[in-house]
Amino acid sequence: MYYGFTGGGCTNMIALSETTADGRIIFGKNSDRPLNEAQPLCYYPARDYSTGAEVECTYIKIPQVSHTYACIGSRPYSIFGFEMGVNECGVAIGNEAVYGREKPERCWGLLGMDILRLALERSESAAKAVEIMGALLETYGTGGNPKVRDERFNGNYIITDMKEAYYFESMQRNWVAKRIESKGGIVNCYSVGEDYEKIGKQTLQNAIDKKWILPEGRLNAANVFTRSDCVFADVKSFLRYPRVRYLMESKSDFTVKMMMENLRDHYEGTPQGELHFTKAAAKVPCVCSHAGGENGSNSAASAVISLNPKAHELLRITYWNSMSPPCCSVFRPFYFTGGLPEGLSGAHALYNGKEHWWVFTELERYIALNYEMFAPRVKEKMQALEREFLSEAEELEVKFDGDSQQLKAFSETAAQRSFEAAKECLDGIKKSIQTKDINRLMLDYFKIAAEGCNMPYDDTIIK
Repeated sequence: MYYGFTGGGCTNMIALSETTADGRIIFGKNSDRPLNEAQPLCYYPARDYSTGAEVECTYIKIPQVSHTYACIGSRPYSIFGFEMGVNECGVAIGNEAVYGREKPERCWGLLGMDILRLALERSESAAKAVEIMGALLETYGTGGNPKVRDERFNGNYIITDMKEAYYFESMQRNWVAKRIESKGGIVNCYSVGEDYEKIGKQTLQNAIDKKWILPEGRLNAANVFTRSDCVFADVKSFLRYPRVRYLMESKSDFTVKMMMENLRDHYEGTPQGELHFTKAAAKVPCVCSHAGGENGSNSAASAVISLNPKAHELLRITYWNSMSPPCCSVFRPFYFTGGLPEGLSGAHALYNGKEHWWVFTELERYIALNYEMFAPRVKEKMQALEREFLSEAEELEVKFDGDSQQLKAFSETAAQRSFEAAKECLDGIKKSIQTKDINRLMLDYFKIAAEGCNMPYDDTIIK
């Protein structure tokens, strides 16, 4: 069975300090990935390396730098790189896979996720990350197996630190970057036009040589990078882009909670949101993405990263992580305290009931069998927990005495409580569901998804 990358697409959003309620920067991302691809949350400590050391990325090795910064990031289990992450300096990055005008080079290269992680490990500022990412692209190219290739090996990014942020958009080894003024977002399409501020060394000349622009013309990056034909994968991104713009621009005094709710968006209050199919069927390309069918993709993990330069040093960076589509999950807070709670970082290819990612994913699968029946009761429980975590995090920022163990204990408790809540919700659905309750449209999705990862289920009920 082929588990394609056809059902959804990542979403990145950012609110800079002048648009937030208390002057912090708030970054958010949903990482949409293929069905059954586990995405654990990982921590990598700072390290020093000797001269001549190499780093093994997903497909190639490249020279390592002398020092790497500590990072927290969300990583597909079989890939070196991150979908999104933040380093100890407060540099945060999220990526988008995009189709480009050219077919990929037939060579091994770096994945966009590899570039993201390498930039976090090597950058003390957003501007430095732009510089490093541009150099990595120009030196190594982007892509994977040159014989079996998805065309979407180009990457777009939001890059931020505690002072400023950038859009970074690329096609093959060509790239542009633009400073973000106040707030914004990106999806799986190009959006930077003529107003870029930084550009790759050969980007302009390449566009001239290929007659994409006239020799005396200014490059419109979105027009140059976007392919001239338009297929469904593009269309669903172009549909989501104005929704993301609306979600960001319609709000003022932005908060961490607002960003969480943006990542849960299913076009609420619009005609698109009133489609008669269940939300779990994924018939409309939403910010909160569900696989819907066996060839779909879903929001495998989500992050809201709070950067608050006015807080205590240990509280300046808060990584709020959610696993599975966030509409029925919960965001938990993590800090740079030297590691992460047990159960977050070990998910692999096959189902494991001891891993957080797999339990939250299993819960989503059962909710999808009857979203209208099960989602409200799960949301009620998860939202109550999340409000508690947000309240305690706010209180910590006021009363924190510098004890890192207090932060570590808070993260461990939040992780464990949310994990237990997910298991309780799951057990409740399993005990109450009857064959007649199942939405038959979702049955193939449930069975194929479960069988593809060895997730057990009661086939006397799920039939």
